[in-house]
Amino acid sequence: MAVSVFTAFPMLIAIIVSWMNRRKAIDPLLIAHYDWQIRTFWVNFIVGIIGVILLWVLVGYFVLLLNQLWLVYRVAAGWYFLANDRMP
Repeated sequence: MAVSVFTAFPMLIAIIVSWMNRRKAIDPLLIAHYDWQIRTFWVNFIVGIIGVILLWVLVGYFVLLLNQLWLVYRVAAGWYFLANDRMP
């Protein structure tokens, strides 16, 4: 998921892996982490589509920039929470 800050394709792989592992996980910490990743994907995807639609108004550039900053925050926070055995 962290590589998807630069390109979107790895995020598709990460979300598929998260969905597959979410079903198998029994540890509540891992389940919460997979849910965090899945939520991050969907919000990023929806806001990205809205940003692309708004590009013709030039507001879309700002929306896409904020979306990328939010993605960086979510990836960093997810790593922090997982490394410290905390639920996101």
